[in-house]
Amino acid sequence: MNRVSACLKVSVFSLLVAIGSLSGNLIAQVNIKAGYNFSVLTDPGLNQVISTFNNSQQYSRSFRQVNWLHGFEGGLRFKSDIHAFELSYQSAYQAMSAEGHLLPELDSLTDKINISVNTLAAGYQVSTGLMGVGVDVLYQFYNSRVRLSGKDQFKDRQEMWGMKFYLMFTLEGSGYIDAAIQPYFVLPLDTYNNDPVSQYLNQEAGPPADKWTRIGISIIFYNGNK
Repeated sequence: MNRVSACLKVSVFSLLVAIGSLSGNLIAQVNIKAGYNFSVLTDPGLNQVISTFNNSQQYSRSFRQVNWLHGFEGGLRFKSDIHAFELSYQSAYQAMSAEGHLLPELDSLTDKINISVNTLAAGYQVSTGLMGVGVDVLYQFYNSRVRLSGKDQFKDRQEMWGMKFYLMFTLEGSGYIDAAIQPYFVLPLDTYNNDPVSQYLNQEAGPPADKWTRIGISIIFYNGNK
């Protein structure tokens, strides 16, 4: 971990502690949040690893590229006037499969690759009526799992900090539930190492590491007193 990243993490943590202490002195309403998210990512390195493996196999249907992730999210919001403090969990994943036949028996086979990013987040949000903005500090768990016919299952986990910046457009409901549309941008503070999955699939080191920056959108429902 370099010194700049360490200082950034300490500064962000101190900011969150200050926000939490401040919110404790305010009369805040508590909302439960739940929703769905979809994001687009670009990691040429990981897709190169998958393409190299596809080219070495005799699949009738190969693994597709990893260009998007989706999943559910939930958490709590502590809101006072225009200010809010949120604690959240977000899952984003893609499950892929490839099909072929075992030679010479010609028995069918299905190989699988699952990619997921599970995130714990704490952040600050400000909103007035329809419009709002927010920023989250993220701790992300990058999970890769590969199941190939005739081989032991492969698992890899990488952990890193990140930041999420988003806009919020709130559609107020007539009851106790509001809907919010949140376009967002995720910026990891470290890179994803392609070597473990490449060494398992292709027996060679992977392409250079890259950051999994993502652009996405969440549809969130807030349930509670307004």
